[in-house]
Amino acid sequence: MHDEHFKIIIVGGGTAGWLSAAFLSQQLPITSGRKIQITLIEASDIPTIGVGEATVPSLRQTLAACGISEVDFLSSCGATFKHGIKFVNWKRAPDEDPGESYFHPFGEPLKVGTIDPIRAWSKLAPETRGNIADVFSVQSEMAEAGRAPKHLKDRPYDGALSYAYHLDAGAFADYLKQRFRTEGVSQIIGKVTSVNFDQRTQNINGLVLEDGSEHSADLYIDCTGFAARLINADKQNPFEDKNGVLFVDRAVTTRIEHDGIRNINGYTTCTAQTAGWIWDIVLQNRRGVGHVYSSKYIDDDTAKNQLADYLNVAHDEIETRQLSMRIGYHKEQWRGNCVAIGLASGFLEPLESTGIYLTEMANWALIDLLPRFMADPNSQNGPQAQFTDAMSHHYENIVDFLKLHYAISGRLDSDFWRDNANPDTWPNSLAAHLDAWRNDAPSVYDFGRSIQCFSANNYQFVLYGMGWKGHDEPTPLSPQSETLMQELSIRRSRLKDFVLRDTLPNGEFFKPISDQQ
Repeated sequence: MHDEHFKIIIVGGGTAGWLSAAFLSQQLPITSGRKIQITLIEASDIPTIGVGEATVPSLRQTLAACGISEVDFLSSCGATFKHGIKFVNWKRAPDEDPGESYFHPFGEPLKVGTIDPIRAWSKLAPETRGNIADVFSVQSEMAEAGRAPKHLKDRPYDGALSYAYHLDAGAFADYLKQRFRTEGVSQIIGKVTSVNFDQRTQNINGLVLEDGSEHSADLYIDCTGFAARLINADKQNPFEDKNGVLFVDRAVTTRIEHDGIRNINGYTTCTAQTAGWIWDIVLQNRRGVGHVYSSKYIDDDTAKNQLADYLNVAHDEIETRQLSMRIGYHKEQWRGNCVAIGLASGFLEPLESTGIYLTEMANWALIDLLPRFMADPNSQNGPQAQFTDAMSHHYENIVDFLKLHYAISGRLDSDFWRDNANPDTWPNSLAAHLDAWRNDAPSVYDFGRSIQCFSANNYQFVLYGMGWKGHDEPTPLSPQSETLMQELSIRRSRLKDFVLRDTLPNGEFFKPISDQQ
């Protein structure tokens, strides 16, 4: 029987460090039955500068598991609701089709009972079948109308439609810090100068800080960013480089004030450029805008000028931050007694808002697998390989889905887009799926795991949103399918009425409750 605390040291703050500290402090005592002592070491207590972050719906479950009030979170982090992503000019260049767009909504496509009519619908000629998001979802319509996805009386983290958030990343990390360093998490301000790594056991035996103090734990969590100071302490942890598949490796970002909550929309806007894309996220009191691009195809000045053009401001008037990104992930996500979370684990471009998601998935896996490690840290059959396999699958699942957006584009206006359309740059798994879908729709049986970010419904919305033809010979609907589609239309209309009933415009939702009464 263990009476002593199981000690965890997290090195690095930010969203990854403080979200891990919050989640594990609340959940690990439950799954392990042990007392947990968490210490977070960060070099500075100065809040990070967040440019805005988009998320996926899993964050609602994670925040609830941390015991965080949704209202408190929304108000403290400048957060707004997100129905999905609007992709502009991803199918064709602006001079060919100005303003062309499609929508990737959250939630599964609507069904009639348990029957999914997408397969029959997908065999129609693309020009006659209509936009998939408009046929099988109400989310894009609600997002464009600026409606909230939930009613005021809905339970926390529940709503009429699936939803995620836009949030201020710096404010979010600071909110978690202020809340949880008084609730079971100890904070140390200091820089780690050396890591005592045992090459034989793959364990970390201790850390030395700049002030000479030494610190040790049963488990170390590396949240040191791209430096990966702990998980790659010996420089022997291979990096799975994905830059040959996903070309973007740089970003230039800025913040734009807006004139109040009337202008809050309900989606992330991703507008394709000649060598990347621009995100546009609306928070409660400002916009976070950034240009993600490939340094192989354009230089930093060109990227900054394209961002200025998007914002319709003079090139020399825009204030920006420049970021470099290492695209890929470490092959060993858990080595000995050290786990990597956040940028220390890896990074993929934020096209589908998976940054915080990967931090969440690492923590959900930990509360399941850590009790085995706690029972026998030296076991030859410990959970390290299982954790690494799970996280590697998350990365590969996301890589395939991100590449899909580029691979099937009809844009051929620059080398960036032409090279992305080259099958030689596609993962083998994506190429096999696209071949299978040339005469059929994506199926749940194409995806082998229950826990992954993107599955059949996501592929359906993006494939057909992008205008994927898929079928050599269009097939008209059978009488049975015609009936199903009519019933689907009725169900969609009823859902729209339900969502509109008593929901507020996004901006109105974020007013103080006293102003709404």
